[in-house]
Amino acid sequence: MSKATCIICNKDHKVKFIDEYKLEVEEDKFFFQDAKIYQCEECNFSYVSPMPDNSDLNNFYENIYRQINRPPFWITDNLADRKKNYLDDKILSYLLYISTLIDLKKIKQVYDFGSGDGDLGYAIKKKFSHIELFCSENDKQCQKILKEREYTNFKDLDKIDKKFDLILTTHSLEHMTDLKIFSKFSEILNPGGSIFFEVPNCTSEYFNGRVFDSPHLLFFTEESLKKISMKYNFDILNISFSSYSFSKDHKYQKESHDLYNKLINSKISFQNIKNKIKNFLPHSLLQLRRDYLNIKKNKSDTKLDWFANNTGDNCYLRGIIRKK
Repeated sequence: MSKATCIICNKDHKVKFIDEYKLEVEEDKFFFQDAKIYQCEECNFSYVSPMPDNSDLNNFYENIYRQINRPPFWITDNLADRKKNYLDDKILSYLLYISTLIDLKKIKQVYDFGSGDGDLGYAIKKKFSHIELFCSENDKQCQKILKEREYTNFKDLDKIDKKFDLILTTHSLEHMTDLKIFSKFSEILNPGGSIFFEVPNCTSEYFNGRVFDSPHLLFFTEESLKKISMKYNFDILNISFSSYSFSKDHKYQKESHDLYNKLINSKISFQNIKNKIKNFLPHSLLQLRRDYLNIKKNKSDTKLDWFANNTGDNCYLRGIIRKK
């Protein structure tokens, strides 16, 4: 047993050591040195201890995380291609899910926390043009697209001077060092305002067979999200499972990890990687895009079902919680 205190319940009597922290990119060791993973059995919630230094993390996410041809994004410097991502069926599945539970006609101001290029908020605004878009995103790779999409970017959370009807946060919460962001969300939400989130589904199936952890620091489960919602005074409208299976997730992790190592070991300069990347991409690394661009013959496995088939074997959790 470890004495690392649970971030949710602030107890340590049921905390156990899970594993050493695994890096996707070995060069990131500076940012995550000495990190180990612990789990609170009472909350079914896992987390890193000791946590990385926040100033180091800010540098990592601003300058390193989304570098061209670096995992996990393998993004291109072709802005025209990146601007089309809001049309992807994954974004459509988000829109269908959100609009089922929220009347977007009544939403006026949307805040996207950790927005990246802001694809989801932009897709919402394309349909509901009255909506104003706000975000917090420090990554330099995203600034130009966010500006073109008319996002107001609050790089400093303490300087947010607006109230919002809807907060979006997809694959950002797992990068936090604590859960204080939920207090901030409550502070900046209008009464009855909602949060749409998606995070990795970190059950035992997630940890068994995973290739790497970085740069995730918090590992959520359905049970832990319910406890967090209760702690920060949110009502749960829905929590669902989404995306592909754990086995596929581990497979894609390995292929991404192997690809990066192959590029490093081939001694190709990073200046030239962007011209060669497609030749190195293994067939199944692009399975994600192929699967949701092509409707499968089996009607129970359409491109949208693939993102939100809600079987419990899916590697993501998504949900909507509402401020009381």
